[in-house]
Amino acid sequence: MSTLSDISTTSSTDAYGNSYTTAVSGNDNLENNDFITLMLTELSMQDPTEPVDSSSMLDDQLQMQTLETNISLTESMNSLATSFEQSNLSNSASLIGNVVENGDLNDSGDSKQYKVSSVEGQDGTIYLTAYEITDYYDVYSFDETSSSSNTIDSSGEDDMLTVTDSDDNSYEISTYGKTYEEVADELNSIDGITASMVENSTGNYQLVASVSGGSSSLSQSGVNMTYSKDNATAYNSEAEIIEYTNVTKIY
Repeated sequence: MSTLSDISTTSSTDAYGNSYTTAVSGNDNLENNDFITLMLTELSMQDPTEPVDSSSMLDDQLQMQTLETNISLTESMNSLATSFEQSNLSNSASLIGNVVENGDLNDSGDSKQYKVSSVEGQDGTIYLTAYEITDYYDVYSFDETSSSSNTIDSSGEDDMLTVTDSDDNSYEISTYGKTYEEVADELNSIDGITASMVENSTGNYQLVASVSGGSSSLSQSGVNMTYSKDNATAYNSEAEIIEYTNVTKIY
């Protein structure tokens, strides 16, 4: 609350020698209690022959109370909006590292998927920075061999590897009498499969094959080539901005 020491008044004297207030200044933040103090002061100093209209003064007080109520309500709404924005930002932060969808479709008619890398709030709106997933891969890494020209241990003419992709297409590769390099070349010639001989840190070589689309399988007949299977994901190099409210699915 303001005090009278914060307020300066200008007074004048009428023809009968009565003093009355002509102006109030010095504080731009008067509160309702200040108004009551001023009203009582003015009443005590009014001209008896021309009394102040009390109903008008009460109307002024009511207007001030209404103004204070509106200001308080506005401050409460702003505080609530800030709290809501902070809550949304906190919730959206949990999406970092997750895969989401926003309803957009790719050229094949499938839902686009994005991996979220960061979130940011701007003017009450939450935005996600994300990278579109362009493909999933199954990666098969076979046991190392000293040379890519070594012949695979396969003694039967019917020995083979069979790779089945995510569309249930199966591809048979004969291993009989073939080197690792030759099998890698045959796998690499199949659409959706990439294969090569990779030299590792020890100077040995590994046959590594990746199958596009994921959800693939590999089986062997008459041959026993030890391998491990891993998953990999390919992303678009350019980030996209997605509104948090547009997210339709979270993985």
